[in-house]
Amino acid sequence: MKTPKIVAVVQARMGSSRLPGKTMMDLAGTPLLNRVLRQLSGSTLLDEVVVATSKDSSDDIIAGFAETQAFRVVRGPEDDVLSRYVLAADVSDADIVVRITADCPLHSPDTVDEVIEGFIDAGVDYASNVSPYTRPEGQDVEVFTREVLSQASVNAEMATDREHVTPWIRRKANIKRLDFLHSSPVQSPQRWSVDYLDDLEFARCVWSWLDRQGAGPFIFEEIMTAVKESSAVPGSSIINEGFYLSLFKEATGEAACPLDLKKSYSWLERSDQVIPGAAQTYSKSWRHHIKGVTPIFLDSGAGSVVTDVDGNQYVDLIQGLLPNILGYANEEVNLAAHERALKGHSFSLPHPIEVQLAERLCRLIPCAEMVRFGKNGSDATAGAVRVARAYTEREHVAVCGYHGWQDWFIGTTSRSAGVPGAVRKLAHPFPYNDPEALDTLLSSMPNQFAAVIMEPVNFYWPDKGYLEKVKEITHRHGALLIFDEICSGFHFGLGGAQKIFGVTPDLATFGKAIGNGWPISCIVGRKDVMKVFEDAFVSFTFAGDVAAMAAAMKVLDLLESGDTYHRMTAAGTKLFDGAQVMAAAAGLKDVFQIYGHPHWAIFSFIDENGNDDSATRALWIQELTRRGVLILTTFNISSTLDESLVTKVLSAFAHAFKRVQLARKLGVDPKDWLDGPIPVPAFRARV
Repeated sequence: MKTPKIVAVVQARMGSSRLPGKTMMDLAGTPLLNRVLRQLSGSTLLDEVVVATSKDSSDDIIAGFAETQAFRVVRGPEDDVLSRYVLAADVSDADIVVRITADCPLHSPDTVDEVIEGFIDAGVDYASNVSPYTRPEGQDVEVFTREVLSQASVNAEMATDREHVTPWIRRKANIKRLDFLHSSPVQSPQRWSVDYLDDLEFARCVWSWLDRQGAGPFIFEEIMTAVKESSAVPGSSIINEGFYLSLFKEATGEAACPLDLKKSYSWLERSDQVIPGAAQTYSKSWRHHIKGVTPIFLDSGAGSVVTDVDGNQYVDLIQGLLPNILGYANEEVNLAAHERALKGHSFSLPHPIEVQLAERLCRLIPCAEMVRFGKNGSDATAGAVRVARAYTEREHVAVCGYHGWQDWFIGTTSRSAGVPGAVRKLAHPFPYNDPEALDTLLSSMPNQFAAVIMEPVNFYWPDKGYLEKVKEITHRHGALLIFDEICSGFHFGLGGAQKIFGVTPDLATFGKAIGNGWPISCIVGRKDVMKVFEDAFVSFTFAGDVAAMAAAMKVLDLLESGDTYHRMTAAGTKLFDGAQVMAAAAGLKDVFQIYGHPHWAIFSFIDENGNDDSATRALWIQELTRRGVLILTTFNISSTLDESLVTKVLSAFAHAFKRVQLARKLGVDPKDWLDGPIPVPAFRARV
């Protein structure tokens, strides 16, 4: 059998819109392109390196330099980079093509070889190390067969596909792909490519340090050492900015076609007759969507895609209000629950899996010494508050964030109908990131507060030292500190926000992600406090549902052993950054705002007075929905949100921003372009 020929194609041109001429700029005594080519010479698997540039006269300098260094050069259209790759593969007779960009002077040969080896071992058509990033951006490697490259050349019609070479390949479900993960990954993506002057200065600083160590080529660990020892400061621009701008450039401001939603609204008519509010969860009802525009009833879900009762499909950025971090219908999780349920799942006495899951949570969660289970977040927060009151023999509670539907908390909101006045007087909201406000509140009623319950993090990150101050103030006033981690727990990482920030509460509540959609929650905390559950009555029939516990055990298996968090970060970062880049390109930088973590972010549109612009937000969401994206006001990220789905969402973003931009340009009130009423939120709990 013929040994496949492996050829690296380095795409290079002088006409960069962000840093013209960068390819041949001086990089510590030699052109930037030369640094890339020298580094690739250290690869043990590449048979040849070809430089692919354009026919534009400005790129003559690139072709001339590469030829003097004895590299084969091909030249093609300036914007159709894909056709240049086909030409390079043809003239070099490549079987396997490795894509490298010339703006990556800190690439390393071992990184290239690792991805090539992974590609060959897996027997796939395409492999890359960029989704998720486990090396800095600027060490990007994409490997694909010549056959797949040819398919892309014939079928890719979008300008973005041809400019960026591989998007068509990454979108096609029938192409076997490998997301290659390097060992000892870089935990947060770093930027090592060159698009702006600050990137160039960073690379110059690193190479000045490396040159003192020898001639090279240098492997990844040597470059990483140089980055640290040189104290070089990476550039501040957004990773993948060029791709986001390409999608935006290609988008139009035309309105998307309305969806066929006849069955959805037929079901709504029936539901209105038998279900108050037509839904079991307020945030899942039609009230939070644009009636007449968005679907009301869903039929099925798989991964990050849901199908409504009319057969329309959507990339789901709601994910059941956060729990499905492994996506809908995860086979391993569902199988674990199914196998357990076949043997019974709501027993007359405790089952050993309750102990096993509790032991595991005690290992993973810093504050956990004992565990009690529930079915939803409100069970857990209400139980934690009841135990805190019993332990301290006090009644008042300070609250910050959203803590569920039960009387003790919901009475603090505008949705307090049915809550006794006496109960409403016992809970007192305080603002986030304001320790003085908490201290003042607790001081206003000395020795009367049983607990401070708060979301340690939601869309807004705590100020440095804030959570430590909260703990000190709470304990100084004799109260217990409860972290409500129903949303943050296992969503940002194992162990919850308390592990991330190093602040251990007395009690904590977890739910949502722990079951990946299976109903389970828990209260964890100090043993002396948790022991109070033996007297404070918190008990219900389905708290010991072992099918849900089996699901949770499998979720924890996957979270501990897999790449879930890397994938969530990769997808969430691209959506977060892409939305910002496109908003700025549309002239909406000060209008569109987004906050939060890549796994869970919230966005808004504001008017010239800084107030919420719900009409513009609704217009943006209308366009997204009709282009196949289901969304409320947050990005709820699943690990199944792959490159193809991310690109679909980003493309929808681009069209939606163009639509808003056009409305502003024409002086159109966004409400005039809406095909339904503006959704009105139930209340605002997080401030």
